[in-house]
Amino acid sequence: MMDERSGESGFFAGTTQRPCRVGFALPAVLLMILLIAALVAGVFSAITEETRIGVAAAERQIALLTAESAVELTITSLSAVTGDSIGIGETRSGPVEGLAVPTMVYVTRLDSSRYWVVADAGSASPNSGIARRVGVVVRAARAADGSMTIDRISERAWSELF
Repeated sequence: MMDERSGESGFFAGTTQRPCRVGFALPAVLLMILLIAALVAGVFSAITEETRIGVAAAERQIALLTAESAVELTITSLSAVTGDSIGIGETRSGPVEGLAVPTMVYVTRLDSSRYWVVADAGSASPNSGIARRVGVVVRAARAADGSMTIDRISERAWSELF
């Protein structure tokens, strides 16, 4: 079948060309999809950041509790370790095993009856920001029977060190 007017043959022989439409539906839909994708990416980013913050806060709290526990364990065992074995101004250190995070305890004899006990608990990496350090000043008193009692100095109890 041949169209005499245009000289075309075939199925589209008698059809006229449609005018070019200028519309905004397709660009508007694509823009909306792009905006929704950006919002979804922002939500995922915020959720990831909040999760990291929560984990870091929990790890810092665990490190603080571990440091406090290490100080308590050291204070209870201090009477067996102290006495004349530590000189004035001397510091002894050692790890405390069995706690949630790696912990080092430092005991410094300040004078004849006072000791500074510091526990450093947390990550070995200095950039992690998770390590906690707690210190306490204690007084050692020897009873008449030779037993030693360790008491915290009430004026200066716990100190969180940085």
